[in-house]
Amino acid sequence: MRLKGKTAIVTGAASGIGQAIAQVFGKEGAKVVVNDINDKGGEATVKSIADLGGEATFVHADVSVSSEVQNLVRVTVEKYGGINILVNNAAYLLNFKPVLETPEDEWDLSIDVTLKGVFLCSKYAIPEMIRVGAGSIVNIASVGGMVGFADYAAYCSAKGGVLQLTKSLAIDYGRKNIRVNAISPGPIDTPTTPEAQDEKLHQWQRDMTTLGRTATPEEVAYPALFLASDESSFVTGANLVVDGGWTLR
Repeated sequence: MRLKGKTAIVTGAASGIGQAIAQVFGKEGAKVVVNDINDKGGEATVKSIADLGGEATFVHADVSVSSEVQNLVRVTVEKYGGINILVNNAAYLLNFKPVLETPEDEWDLSIDVTLKGVFLCSKYAIPEMIRVGAGSIVNIASVGGMVGFADYAAYCSAKGGVLQLTKSLAIDYGRKNIRVNAISPGPIDTPTTPEAQDEKLHQWQRDMTTLGRTATPEEVAYPALFLASDESSFVTGANLVVDGGWTLR
């Protein structure tokens, strides 16, 4: 088991990529703290990990709220003794618009959840990683943070910020034996994306990749496993692009 003896927090783990990462981590021996604001989905993720023979617990927390993130970290440490791995996956995935059509409150919500959430979770988890002597943070960014998408102004801005925050964290805490990396997924089949309800848009996504298809959440989960595990012990500040060749075009 590649994560045996490790404790991992996975945010936004009630469905999609976060759920798949939590399940793979649990199967690989990690004690997984499943975080989301969707209690029903979060508990379902915990049950699925238990059904696979793993150990997990659910903690409700809005990653954009400092007090709730602090509680997430506190509960994790109290239950499992420390934090070895943090996967910052939670993001705001609604109301995609160009700048002139984006209300200020929607902009703020996107930045608060998608970017500030990474800041807060890292801010409060890193001291616990320092305390146990090492840690790995995996930030789920997006190809939208690299090349930009039409009509996705707030989302692309937030994900671009995640990529730069990843680099800053890697520089600041590398000497504390904490590695920080990002994954930039391309088109992934998840129930939370607008493409899931629009076949024309979904076909466009498939056509944009050089592999001619979209990915499953598990195809992001295994790269996350690599970055979380000791197999990537000399990898930090990297952005692993998992996009089926999208950004080659």
